[in-house]
Amino acid sequence: MFAMFSRILKLSGRYKGRIQGAFVCAFLESILSKMPIVLAFVVLSRFAADTLTSQTCLYIGLGLAAVLVQMLVHYLSDSLQSAAGYLMFADKRMELGSHLRKLPMGYFTSGNIGKISSVLSTDMVFIEEVAMSTLGNMMGYLLSSLILLVFMFYLNVQLGLIAAAVTVLAWLVSKGMNKVSLREAAERQEQSERLTDAVLSFVEGIGVIKSYNLLGEKSEELTDNFQRSRNTSLAFEQKMTPWTMSLNILYGIGIAAIFGLSIILEQRGALPLAYVLGVLLFVFDLFGPLKALYGEASRLTVMNAALDRIEVVRNEPELPDT
Repeated sequence: MFAMFSRILKLSGRYKGRIQGAFVCAFLESILSKMPIVLAFVVLSRFAADTLTSQTCLYIGLGLAAVLVQMLVHYLSDSLQSAAGYLMFADKRMELGSHLRKLPMGYFTSGNIGKISSVLSTDMVFIEEVAMSTLGNMMGYLLSSLILLVFMFYLNVQLGLIAAAVTVLAWLVSKGMNKVSLREAAERQEQSERLTDAVLSFVEGIGVIKSYNLLGEKSEELTDNFQRSRNTSLAFEQKMTPWTMSLNILYGIGIAAIFGLSIILEQRGALPLAYVLGVLLFVFDLFGPLKALYGEASRLTVMNAALDRIEVVRNEPELPDT
C-alpha cells in the first residue's frame, strides 16, 4: 500500500506538494475527528469522580469547536488532492498526446486504438476522479487507527495488546487481499480495453457491417464483450468478498474481546469504571478506520493496474528524429 502511495507521489511531479498538503490535512482531521469522543471521556471520568464543574463544562463546550476546524481541514484535504489529480492528468494527457504523434502509423493500425481510448477514457479518468480523492482519506484512516491504538494502551496495556494483535492480523489478511486484488484488477482493466476496442471497431465499421449483412455476427461479438466485462467485474467482487468478510469477522472478534476483557478487569478492580466507559465509547469505532482503509484498498490496486497500462503506452518507441 505504501508503495502505491509512493508511486503516485513520484508521478505527481510539481503537484506533489498539493498531495502532501492533503496528507497533512488528513492527519489533522484524524486527530480532530476523535476530539468529541475524548471530550466525552473527560466528562464521564470527571462525573464518575464527582469533580465535574461548570467551568469544566464550559471548556468542553469550547473544545467542541474542533468540529468546525475538522470541517475546514476536510475541505482543504479534498480540494488539494482532487485538484492535484485533475491538474496532474491534464498534463499527462498533453504528454501522452505529444508522444502519440511521434509513433509510427503502424502502431495505430495494429489494434492499439482500443488500448489508447481505454487509457484516456477509463484509466486516467478512474485515477483522477476516484483514486485521487481517496488518498488523503486513506492516510487519515491509517493515522486514526494509530491514534486509537495508542489510546487503548493508555487505558490499559492488556486492552492495547488485543487491539495491536487485531491490527497486525488485519494487516496480514490485507496483504493477501491486495495480492488477489492486484491480479484481478489487471485482468479487469484488460477486459475494459477489449470492450472499448470492440465498441470502436463496431462503430467504425458499421457501414460495412450493414452493407454485407454482418450485423448479427458483429453484434454478437460486441454483446459477448459486454457479457465478459460483466463477468469479469462480478468475478473481481466475488474473489474480494471472502477477504472482506474475514476482516469484518476479525474486527468483530477484536471488539468483543476488548469489551469483555474491560468488564472482567473492572470486576477485578484493575480498571476504573470511568475507563470502562471510555472503552465503551471507543471500542465500536476502534477498528472503523482500519475497516474503511482496507475497504478502499481495492481502489489503489485498480489505480496501480491503470498506471501500468498508461506506462505501457507511454513507453512505446518513438520514430527517430529526422
